[in-house]
Amino acid sequence: MKNLKTLIITTSLATILAFGSATSVFAAEAGTITTNGTGIVTVQPDIATASLSIQTSGKTSDAAQKENNKISAKVIDKLEEMGVPKDKIITSYSSVHPSYEYDDITGKRTINGYQATLNLEVTVKDIDNVGTYIDAALKAGATGFNNVAFSLENPNEYYIQALQAAVKNASISANAIAAAYGKPLGQIQAVEEHASYASYQEDSAVYNEKALYGNATGSSDRGTEIQYDKIQVTASITAIYGL
Repeated sequence: MKNLKTLIITTSLATILAFGSATSVFAAEAGTITTNGTGIVTVQPDIATASLSIQTSGKTSDAAQKENNKISAKVIDKLEEMGVPKDKIITSYSSVHPSYEYDDITGKRTINGYQATLNLEVTVKDIDNVGTYIDAALKAGATGFNNVAFSLENPNEYYIQALQAAVKNASISANAIAAAYGKPLGQIQAVEEHASYASYQEDSAVYNEKALYGNATGSSDRGTEIQYDKIQVTASITAIYGL
């Protein structure tokens, strides 16, 4: 069963998109040209992190926590059974707090029980089937699915490609400016590397709520469907050339 539909299907893993821009023209007295160069690598994500929650209630904080621990253990065991490494199942949040009942007449509130909450971050490499892990966790007792974040396990290799494209584009812009002034481009004098970033798809994951809860209760044979987009890794530089 196919639980994840990819928005864009490509035949190549990464495509470099090249962008260059000149930020200043030739200054005769300074004898330099300053240009900016930007490189962008567009790549398919290779890891997915699903955020799951487990909420339980009890008359006492201890009872709520014990029930939460019991269900959490079942969820974790199921994920490990499916091949998720133990160190890829991380507790990101845990709390126990009282719930209150309000008296409209007296205006007073009293504790009527306790609620325990545990959030798990589950990271898998099988991003095309991340929905199956979510479904399994829900069937094992998880009470909520918050979102899925898609990212890169090793973004540095793509950043190097983006940086190379940025350098190339800065050079193209500098050569174009020098040619326009009828001057040969001189040696590179200085390069400043700017902050890099990757536009991770943290908010692009969506799910069919009806299918999700139908699957969790066993009333539907459709699995959770996740959509994701590509990731852009960007690098930019400022280069100064002599003339």
